[in-house]
Amino acid sequence: MSRNDGGPYRVMIVDADPLTRVAISSLINPVEDFVVSYATANHRQAIEHVLRDPPDLVFIDLVVPWLTGLDLAKNMLDKVRDLSVFVMSHHDYGELINHILELNITGFISKPVNPAEIITILTSHKKRRPPRPSPQIELLRSLIVSRDFKSFSSQARFIASNLIMETSHNPSLLNNRLFNFHRSIIGERGGELSDVLGLPDLLPLTDVDLLSVVSVVELCIFYVLDQAFKRAALKRNPRLRKIFVHIDSHIGAPLGLKDLVEKCFISQGHLSRTFKKNFNISVMEYIHLKKIALAKAYFLFTEKTVSEVAELTGYNERSYFGKVFKKFEKSTIQQFRQLMVRADTQAAMAMSSSNETLLKYFGGLAES
Repeated sequence: MSRNDGGPYRVMIVDADPLTRVAISSLINPVEDFVVSYATANHRQAIEHVLRDPPDLVFIDLVVPWLTGLDLAKNMLDKVRDLSVFVMSHHDYGELINHILELNITGFISKPVNPAEIITILTSHKKRRPPRPSPQIELLRSLIVSRDFKSFSSQARFIASNLIMETSHNPSLLNNRLFNFHRSIIGERGGELSDVLGLPDLLPLTDVDLLSVVSVVELCIFYVLDQAFKRAALKRNPRLRKIFVHIDSHIGAPLGLKDLVEKCFISQGHLSRTFKKNFNISVMEYIHLKKIALAKAYFLFTEKTVSEVAELTGYNERSYFGKVFKKFEKSTIQQFRQLMVRADTQAAMAMSSSNETLLKYFGGLAES
């Protein structure tokens, strides 16, 4: 039985040659749903890791310091019976076949390693042991089905954090997972949800390293869920299209219920009932959530002051902006900004080519 719990398949590499470990890792990590969780030359560390965090696949060189690769494979399989173990060697397979069959080793790889062979092994493993659905992606799907944007907005940061852990802090893998989820619920093209500014699809991100920052992942899933909710609502009530277009194109300006009713030729009562039914929040709550997402994008990707961001998100008073932010974020603006002074966050943000694109998606203006 696979140990895959909704995260990527974990792969271990045990080889005395550091260049081989790097080479095989560089082949595996870009493959969707696979990540090298551990690479070592030390057999004792390999056994400890198997016991602590059992991988799904193990690649073992037959020449391992202080122990043969076959002995190490036997030791691992005695402890975790369902490991898929592949041994690697410059020697001929025929000389080893009896030992390999006796130990129930999954396969043999000739060295130097052929990249195509590694990819074939990963593909075959995935077919034999399909990954369980991602718990966080399934949660997002359930929120769409239940039409509960309110619950999503309150759990967005929690879901973002779990997605990062679920993909073993591998930004490329997380990028693929978000993109595939987005494509599965929106389709190849957004159709009626095409951005009013004519922007191309947000995902996948060009700068995957940004997905190491929880707040950026949170913004990305907000974008995806917002589109999904709007698409589902439009299927039930096409008249909402004018509402969505007006909100998206004026999110940086003051927006009120009266303004929507007058500009979109819809009664206040009908709009309120329809929105509550499709989003489980009021129109104004939705607008505030969109504005706060834009504000967070400004705080993340620019050096604008609180007063400047308040004005750019359509709040005339800084104090009112602060109250709205705290109500929906459950933290003050100062507390949110303190999260961004960490070294890893600053490194991920520096010189990113995706900053401007992300900001535009939430209705923001590029840095002049």
